[in-house]
Amino acid sequence: MKLVKSIRLKYIMCLLSVSILPVLFFGVYTEFNNNTFYNKQVESASRNEIHRISADINRNYEDVRDLISSLIFSTYDNINCITNIAQQEGGEKEPTYSNRLKNYRMFKYVCSNLLENASHADGVYLFCSNGHVYSYMKNLDYGIERTYKTDQWYQELTESKNSVEIAKFVELKKNLYGQGKECFLAARKFKNIKDNGYTVLAVVCKNTFFDNIKEENSLPWGTSVIVDEKGNVIYGSDTKGYDFSALKLSDEKKQGIIHNLNDKTQAAAYSELDFNNWRVVSVLSLKSFYDNYVHNRRIMFLLLGMDLIFVLFISLWMERQAISPIVHLAKIMDNVSDQNFQFNNEYKGRQDEIGILYADYEKMLNQIDMLIKEKYESQINILKSRLRNLTSQINSHFLFNTLENISCLAQLEGNKQIVIMTKSLGDMLRYTMDIDGDYITLEKEIGQMQRYLNIQEVRFGNEIKLELDLEEGVSKRKVMKYMLQPIVENAIEHGMSGKEFPWKLLIAAKHEGSDMCIVVKDNGTGMDEKTLECVRKRIYDKTAQEEEEKYFNIGLKNIHERIQLLFTEKYGMWIDSTPEEGTIVTLHVPWI
Repeated sequence: MKLVKSIRLKYIMCLLSVSILPVLFFGVYTEFNNNTFYNKQVESASRNEIHRISADINRNYEDVRDLISSLIFSTYDNINCITNIAQQEGGEKEPTYSNRLKNYRMFKYVCSNLLENASHADGVYLFCSNGHVYSYMKNLDYGIERTYKTDQWYQELTESKNSVEIAKFVELKKNLYGQGKECFLAARKFKNIKDNGYTVLAVVCKNTFFDNIKEENSLPWGTSVIVDEKGNVIYGSDTKGYDFSALKLSDEKKQGIIHNLNDKTQAAAYSELDFNNWRVVSVLSLKSFYDNYVHNRRIMFLLLGMDLIFVLFISLWMERQAISPIVHLAKIMDNVSDQNFQFNNEYKGRQDEIGILYADYEKMLNQIDMLIKEKYESQINILKSRLRNLTSQINSHFLFNTLENISCLAQLEGNKQIVIMTKSLGDMLRYTMDIDGDYITLEKEIGQMQRYLNIQEVRFGNEIKLELDLEEGVSKRKVMKYMLQPIVENAIEHGMSGKEFPWKLLIAAKHEGSDMCIVVKDNGTGMDEKTLECVRKRIYDKTAQEEEEKYFNIGLKNIHERIQLLFTEKYGMWIDSTPEEGTIVTLHVPWI
């Protein structure tokens, strides 16, 4: 948990987030974009090329179909050549040798004229229902007429009620003419008029019919083949062991791209032909793109490694320059109480924020040490004040007994003023002799002040009217001893002694939250603003000294400082005055 909250960990995580993570994100984003871009380019080029190849083959096949149609409806001397031959061969009597010779000449004439402009047709076969075959070859003879009756393509075409035409690769069992093992053949059947048989017209295509698959293929990364609806390769080679039977070509789409899930360097582009549900499939080799991807990934990892080394270097440098001083300062601050506020600033020469932080902390410790010393000195001053009180009470018992004797003599003589003065003074001496503790109830403090007023009334020969406004429960709360008498004494000596009678004093006390507010108000001569500021300065300025040291314990300054020493600087005394109206002294002390 401490490690999680450590500033070092937070700093390192922050540095990683602003350095390595953006590079990683950029690398992954770039790799994804490159991969997507390359795939789209490959797919687009592959679709276009496959579409071109399939369009060429479809166009070649359409030309062959048009050729078949032209042959069927061709004429010779206003005679429909093909249909006329089919009718003769399908009749009850076979044509004579001379008729067949004439038919052959017509057939040859028509085929030679039409095949002259047919770039992909190499020969024409007319398979009559009676088994007789007419043929015309531009080049070599294919010999298909030898086994056509048992060939699958012929049986499939003639026995099917739905098929009218067919396009198949026909196997050449006897390779006597050097034209290869098989040839592509397109055939169409039409029904004879004289019998129920069929006549089949077949066009044998040249090997150039599918040559654009291998000769004109502009895909440097692919090999194109033709597969049937079962995935068997029927034309093409160099498939590099690709299993086309496992290739799941979409029946809904006529063209598309299928990626090999087992090998990322291979994909297949396909396009459906217009006949036999055959498809042109190109095996795409993406190895060059995959190698480029691996190369880019290595560069990205290299950049990440270099960035990590750079970040670690910066982290160590920053840790030494910023983190270590802060951690060191935190340990010092945690153990400052054990070091007695002694601090060795190791970074005095630094002018940056670390230097400022250490300098301010050193300054703060010095101020705390100074404040502690000041508080000790204040406590010592209080003890000195008490010592002075004790010194003044050395002969207090003797004085008290003497005052009692004077009071008795005055009472025998009938002098009431002397009796009052001696009685009040004796009670004050008795109050002074009780030096235990710094606190006393407000009620007793007011009683001490009243005894003082009795003496002053005899002294000035006039009654001093005292008015008390005490909130319920306030008189039983504790206040500081000798708190009210110096204020009342100051009011009589400096406020009311220069004014005509009657003299009035108001003492009010009330509860304010967790504190108590005591107000002492007189109807004396008051003070102007300048005099009031001087008095306030002498009270609140700690550097100001009393003119007479012996009155240190009874002055207003002493009351204010004693309150703050006992109850903290939150509390204290405030004085206000108005000329010819009087002075108001407000005491703010805790509710205890």
